[in-house]
Amino acid sequence: MESPANPAVGPATPVAIAAVFDVDRTLLPGTTTERLFIGYLFRKRVLGLGTLLATGLYLLRQLPRMSPMEAIRQQRVYLTGQPASRLRALALRCYTEEIAPLLSQAGRDAVREHREQGHITVLLSGSLDFLLEPLQRDLGADHLISTHMEEKDGRFTGRIAGPWPYGDTKALLINHFAQEHGVDFTASYAYADHHTDEAVLALFGNPVVINPRTKMQQIAAGRQWPTREFR
Repeated sequence: MESPANPAVGPATPVAIAAVFDVDRTLLPGTTTERLFIGYLFRKRVLGLGTLLATGLYLLRQLPRMSPMEAIRQQRVYLTGQPASRLRALALRCYTEEIAPLLSQAGRDAVREHREQGHITVLLSGSLDFLLEPLQRDLGADHLISTHMEEKDGRFTGRIAGPWPYGDTKALLINHFAQEHGVDFTASYAYADHHTDEAVLALFGNPVVINPRTKMQQIAAGRQWPTREFR
């Protein structure tokens, strides 16, 4: 017979080391995966004038309750009504043709080096899961934490399903991940570029600021965080 659990005994000491990578403007310098994908869909004539009009009307309805950028991030109007299977196939083609060639070789090398050291590798991004899944496979990353889109009857509704990994929510999600996987933050690594990722980087004993712009450069200098260029 098993001994009853001892309530005084706390959780096991975290032993795993993780390396967490932001994607947009970090592994993918200078742009975002979703911006490339939207441009790809316009060139393939999947999107057109109707999409622009629908987006404009949506933004007008949201003002002044939220900024245009916040509104666009919370509702992917261009996905509304699109067949999910078709968009996933197009996302794979877009990754192969346009995203993969723009990835930083230094970023690829960093992911590979952490994998060779036995670290848990994680992609953490507010971009779309079906757009990042080919990247995860390409890099051999162990986990992907990203934006899931709601589906109904095989089509995207345009609404986000579940938490949106952005800003402080990113930090909450990676903290939950660390608890589930026994990650030792003090020995782990995080790579990100934007000032909204400060809360994520602050969790880690080894934060690395990638391709920082002015505000993030100031934060890095104030916190004495190292910076690197992924080009």
